[in-house]
Amino acid sequence: MNRGVMVLLLLGLVASLQYWRGRRLNLTLIRELSRQMEEALRPKEKNYTWIGGYVGVVAEYTLEDENYSKAKATISLLPHHSLLYLPISLLLGRKDRVYFLIYPKRKLKGRAHVLSGKKPSSLKGLPRFSFVDSVTLKGVNLKRYYNSKDEAEFLTKVASRLKDPRSFEHLAANVEESAYYASMVVGRGDVTDLLKSFLTTR
Repeated sequence: MNRGVMVLLLLGLVASLQYWRGRRLNLTLIRELSRQMEEALRPKEKNYTWIGGYVGVVAEYTLEDENYSKAKATISLLPHHSLLYLPISLLLGRKDRVYFLIYPKRKLKGRAHVLSGKKPSSLKGLPRFSFVDSVTLKGVNLKRYYNSKDEAEFLTKVASRLKDPRSFEHLAANVEESAYYASMVVGRGDVTDLLKSFLTTR
């Protein structure tokens, strides 16, 4: 057997091992994150839709909460099962993330964003904000962009209830969706803690 065939066989073996190992990792992450979300939200109804094979799930929950009617979550994971695309994703700076939309029964008063990291590109296409300031919670500096002081203060209260304000990337009052938005990097914070902070903040 020549060297070229040996290399192809080894690559095939490594790719196969990576597939099964990465698939198991992503399935484990999805199950655990789903468990945490259900623990926090205690939904009346739930629905999960797979996206992109093993790289994520869209979850929809109907709630029996006095202040919120429903919630949606998108679990977006790295292609841990792909020997080819995983290195590319890492080089592009992608991470395992969860995105939430939480729908209050009341009407939002305006736009507001609270960030624990750098300003995301998603803010660049929005209209200019009337106010920009920062607050410090538990030694963490949070940047705020808002037109509604009330919504900015609400989101700041949510952040203040977290064990570690660095556990989220972005909180927002999304007027277009009539929902609160949140994003976090998997492993940096507790999903249950974040969702319960929303549900218990008034």
